Amino acid sequence: MDLQGFGVDVYLSQLIFAAVDIPAKLVSVVVISGAGRRVAQAAALGLAGICILANAIVPMELRVPRMALAVVGKGALAASFNCAYIFTGELFPTAIRQTGMGLGGSMARVGSMVAPLVRMGADVAPLLPPIVYGAAPIVAAIAALFLPETRNAPLPETVEDVERRAGYRKDDDVTIPLSATRTQDSA
Repeated sequence: MDLQGFGVDVYLSQLIFAAVDIPAKLVSVVVISGAGRRVAQAAALGLAGICILANAIVPMELRVPRMALAVVGKGALAASFNCAYIFTGELFPTAIRQTGMGLGGSMARVGSMVAPLVRMGADVAPLLPPIVYGAAPIVAAIAALFLPETRNAPLPETVEDVERRAGYRKDDDVTIPLSATRTQDSA
């Protein structure tokens, strides 16, 4: 985020942006515990996207409302990041949990690499970066609503557990092994 564009002292802005992380993470823990992971993730992402999009239409002369929207948006993103790490670990089965977490972390880094390129889009259309930065969390919030709730649910141990939770597999479904295996009885 362009801290110099708010017209407030850059050091004060940095202090405020850093300080908002503490209450945001505390509030996110309470919401995650009370409302559930899916609701907390979707709400935090949706709030962040709305704040970013609203900040794009607030006139530059209104420094305090622009700064307030940016701080709330930054806090919502911090809360969603907190929730994402808890939620992601609970979505993947034990057999591939670390692989899934690693993939999620890698995709976050890809987003960090693409962000400056989106910022450069302001040369083409000044509203392009805020629209992309605001639309992305809103789309992610909508996608998060389709994920299963994991609060008070047992962690899935296998891929079959995830399929059962999603409704793709019933307990009496028969699985066919991918390779032919020989047992001592068949030899």
